[in-house]
Amino acid sequence: MREYRNYRAGINAEDRIVSGLTGLTYGLAGFIWLIVSHIRGKSLSPFARFHIFQSILIFFGIYVINLIINIFLGFFQIMPFIGPFIVNVFYYITAYPLILGLSLTTFLVQALAVYMAVCGFWGKYAEIPVISDQIRRMI
Repeated sequence: MREYRNYRAGINAEDRIVSGLTGLTYGLAGFIWLIVSHIRGKSLSPFARFHIFQSILIFFGIYVINLIINIFLGFFQIMPFIGPFIVNVFYYITAYPLILGLSLTTFLVQALAVYMAVCGFWGKYAEIPVISDQIRRMI
């Protein structure tokens, strides 16, 4: 299904702008654009749909993973010896500013958003190993 990876014939400026903004806003602009295009009765190009669905899926997945980890941290906090160690390691990874004043996980999420936005603005498909193939199957 990679035959349209560099296919640019149907990609106009509107699709590029929507795809880029979708990456920068963690899928919110794409979700709004889905609603607007449905109300207008206009169908989205495969390029725009790919970026919108991929962005929504990735950042919703990141939110769910973060929620699950925080629930488990609540259980680890009450453990006598290993609990404080696990909580401190998690704090170091997620909240301690390491790179450009951002924590490691925040930096990685921001880098992913910028990568998806740049690919969207350039008119290329943002390739993320497992997720991109699943999104192509959905479209």
